[in-house]
Amino acid sequence: MRRMAPPLSSGCAIRRLLVGIQTTARFEFLPRQPDPAVTVYVDGTEAGFRSLSHWPGNTTPAELKHDLSTGIALDFAGRPALEQRRLVGPVEVFAQNHFDTDGVLSAFAVMHPDRALPRADAMLRAAATGDFATWHGPDALAVELTVMSITKHRASPLAAQIPAGTDQETRWARGYDWLLERMDAVLDDPWAWRALWEPRHELISRQVENIDAGRGPPVERFPDEDLAVVTSAEPLTAIALHHAAGPAYRVLLIQPGSDGYRYRFAYRDESWFDTVSFTPLARRPLEPVAAALEALEGPGPREGVWWHTALAAPVALLGFGDAGLVGNAFFEDPDLREQPPSRLAPRELVPALRELLAD
Repeated sequence: MRRMAPPLSSGCAIRRLLVGIQTTARFEFLPRQPDPAVTVYVDGTEAGFRSLSHWPGNTTPAELKHDLSTGIALDFAGRPALEQRRLVGPVEVFAQNHFDTDGVLSAFAVMHPDRALPRADAMLRAAATGDFATWHGPDALAVELTVMSITKHRASPLAAQIPAGTDQETRWARGYDWLLERMDAVLDDPWAWRALWEPRHELISRQVENIDAGRGPPVERFPDEDLAVVTSAEPLTAIALHHAAGPAYRVLLIQPGSDGYRYRFAYRDESWFDTVSFTPLARRPLEPVAAALEALEGPGPREGVWWHTALAAPVALLGFGDAGLVGNAFFEDPDLREQPPSRLAPRELVPALRELLAD
């Protein structure tokens, strides 16, 4: 299991249950006219608003800090109402601006503390599975896949009620409504909705099992650069790639083929979030790295170029090929099969990348 802050103590949950005060605040997804004086964002952040979040720019009080927004929200939910007000001020609305598992679980914690606190461990593991794309057990993965499937899978009871062509924001708002009402049931029986995700769960679990059994892809580790180089001809899921990389927050994926090598480098999103139990090396700008590798690639006609994404993105990428084929790295697997191969062999690329990343 990856390093992350320990779950809340059972004492915190017991204290909150003994206090027995339910929140009087309401939840709003993308509030139309939010009032900063009474609105707190959970997981996401918005300029000028208070937040319980691990996103960059958050205003989370120091004593509530945690690697995950779910951990922050659980800690907040476990405190008496007077202490909550001392920490963040008045709250009439808990708001959210995106949809993912950490966001849903954070909202569940603050809106339904007496149902959430006894399930803190399961919530933290599911949130880490989703936000960090790391392995925290098959049940945590099942919760993550349920949350991310419930608004769109054809077998989902919620998706079946949403008219075709409904915009994404409306789907996400409906997803929050559905999950906040049922999240304790999802956590208690994470397998109930397996029809939505079973093949995906089997693929990730099999790849993780192979890595743990020593049958995974070869990995070179360079601790000074916080870099892991993972070589796999088989496409890897993001969770399997991170599982193979271990405690390295910079990951180069090499996909060998009969026509050459395909490459994708990433600053993992742990180096974007505001974390407390670990501190990845700072991200170095990728533009000069891409330019240097482009020069190494050499002149003449070829199918691709060295490209990079914005350093401020949660997952910042560098790769060879066509940037237009790259999807959302936060949610999608790093599939390189559609990309052209580079002229550079790993024996040329890896030393060059290490030098360019060196602090």
